Amino acid sequence: MEDEEGSGHSGKETIESLDERGWETHRSATKSEASDESGDEHLYNTDHESDFDLDSVHGPLFRGQTRQLSQRVEKLVLDFRQKQELFKRRRRDIAQSVSRGIRKEFLQQQEKIVMRSKLMAKKLQSGRSRAWRHKWVFALVEADFAVTAFWLGASPQTFHLYYSAQMAVVMCGKIFDYRFTDQHYFLLDFCFFANVCTLVWLWICPTSGYLFNAVESFCGVLTLSVPLFRNSCVPHDFARISNAYVHYPQVLLVLSMLWSCEEGSGDKCVGIAAGMAESRSIRLFQAWSVYMTWAVLYASVIFVLARKRIERKRRDTLYGYFAHTLGFKDKLPSWLRQYSGLVFMMGHQTLFISGIGFIVLPFSIQVIAILLALTIFFHNGGRFYVDHFWKAHERNTVLYLDKANTMMTKATKEGSHSSLDSKGGDDSPARNDL
Repeated sequence: MEDEEGSGHSGKETIESLDERGWETHRSATKSEASDESGDEHLYNTDHESDFDLDSVHGPLFRGQTRQLSQRVEKLVLDFRQKQELFKRRRRDIAQSVSRGIRKEFLQQQEKIVMRSKLMAKKLQSGRSRAWRHKWVFALVEADFAVTAFWLGASPQTFHLYYSAQMAVVMCGKIFDYRFTDQHYFLLDFCFFANVCTLVWLWICPTSGYLFNAVESFCGVLTLSVPLFRNSCVPHDFARISNAYVHYPQVLLVLSMLWSCEEGSGDKCVGIAAGMAESRSIRLFQAWSVYMTWAVLYASVIFVLARKRIERKRRDTLYGYFAHTLGFKDKLPSWLRQYSGLVFMMGHQTLFISGIGFIVLPFSIQVIAILLALTIFFHNGGRFYVDHFWKAHERNTVLYLDKANTMMTKATKEGSHSSLDSKGGDDSPARNDL
């Protein structure tokens, strides 16, 4: 037991000694770490102390060098800004000089163009230029009459080719003419719309019976327009003859297609058959619906969209021609004058409805109708030339008679003066003799 107790005491002592040694070792380690940290702190403090001391020693010299360096930098920045402003000023001056030169050159070129245009207009308006232009227009129109008559008789089934080329020339000429004279709103008139619809039916929708019924119905109003608008066969005047070209050729085209499709075939004949297969009421409604498309378009542009522009620039339109030039607006009652545009559209629709029955007429009656319109067309042209030359003849005759009377009166006065002088010469020697 004692041995066990001794061994127990010795074990405790051994554990306690080991614990004391471990604590001592830990304390020594912490002391060494603390000494290391204090050493680092000492070194840090000594370094900073040395820096502080150096700054305190060399401070004035360093501040002087810094001041000089800042002054140099400010001077360089100031010089750079001055050079930058000088560069901007020079660039601005160069740009202004270049823009002045370009503007001057542009104005000179513009003046040259204006002078050339004035010279060209003066040449075109001269009597010799007008005479040359009238001669060529007259020759081309007469050639067109001959070609139209020959083509209709020789090959009516292909007359649409000639009609298309003819309308291309006429349309381009009218566009140029109206644009040059500031009358381009006349291009919205129904006659141009009718010809455009005819070309669309020929080349885009040849099998459409709906569109053919509209195209054939347009023949009625175009035929009536020849006598109503007094279209004249004046071949030398492009303005007068072109007004007729947008009316009667379309009717000749439709009649040639009806004539050729009696025994022929093709897409256009299919469209004609499809249109004629409908009842009369359906055909009339289809024709009227296409006309109303134009009516809505025309009224929207002339009376709504472009109304202020037309009034401000005083552009001519078909409505303006009827309302102001012909004076129909002043002839309306006072309470109805504010609705003159509506009255004009209703009157035009009345004209269309008057001719819409063309589609239900027999072919022979349609031919007679266009022949009568062409007769009036040629009669108006003959009246123009006869009246013109007759008036010119009367004017020249009056001038000739006035000149002859003046010469006879002058000769009579000179004869009387000469006789008096001769008598005075005979009496003077007698008085001297006495």
